[in-house]
Amino acid sequence: MGVLRDPARRRGGIRRIAREVALSSITVGMALLLACAFAVQIFAVPSASMVPTLLPGDIVLVNRLAYRLHTPRRGDIIALRFPQASEREFVKRVIGLPGDVVKEQDGRFYVNGAVLAPAGMIAPEDERALAVGQIPRLVPMGQIYVLGDNPEGSLDSRYWGTVDEQDVIGEAVFIFWSRGERWWNVRWDRIGRRLP
Repeated sequence: MGVLRDPARRRGGIRRIAREVALSSITVGMALLLACAFAVQIFAVPSASMVPTLLPGDIVLVNRLAYRLHTPRRGDIIALRFPQASEREFVKRVIGLPGDVVKEQDGRFYVNGAVLAPAGMIAPEDERALAVGQIPRLVPMGQIYVLGDNPEGSLDSRYWGTVDEQDVIGEAVFIFWSRGERWWNVRWDRIGRRLP
């Protein structure tokens, strides 16, 4: 009699474990889907406006919650809604914050008089040189000034003005996937690269 109960008990235990594993898997899957829906967004880079930091064919992971805790900072790479057509989205670098004075002259960019170094970073103070000739642009409160890392091939704040902070989707965090012109041309060395 005890021998007959053991197989029945084992089957019941296996069913219970299988049910718990399935329920746990569904719960974790739903939590991941909700996190993806509200916390992150995948964004494909279609153009060369952010070369060399981002290449056409890079797919970046955007943290949609980053700016709930703080406002964008100078040097951040962000995803944003195009100010003149909200259905279009871009990835650009923040170079000007509210109250900053941004100026372009002779192919160089200045923020509050400091020259921007490559990849949108401010150079040391000894390179201050506001030249006369072009009108500096003051970034209004609640706005940011964005620029592509490849200014010659970028549509950015120089053309459509500053961006309302409400149009910022989130901070681009790392390269999730990268491929060349053909789908089989995977750029393995770029996958997982954290963005500065």
